[in-house]
Amino acid sequence: MDSTPIEYRGCELSVIVRHVSGQFVATLLIERPGGVRRAIGPLRAFPTAQAAANFAIECGKAELDGRSPGREPRVAVSG
Repeated sequence: MDSTPIEYRGCELSVIVRHVSGQFVATLLIERPGGVRRAIGPLRAFPTAQAAANFAIECGKAELDGRSPGREPRVAVSG
């Protein structure tokens, strides 16, 4: 499941959710102005795809707000 991208603080947040071993895990994509992209995740597992996507979006908002996300994510950067 791929989510519809949302805009937050001038950045685009989108989520890729995968079904793994009966649970759903999400990877968050953050695209900043100028095309710099980051992938954060995979994040923790949830029983539904929507719960995984919602958690990922909230982690992205926390990242952009300078708050600590709910878990230490793995981060990849491209540009």
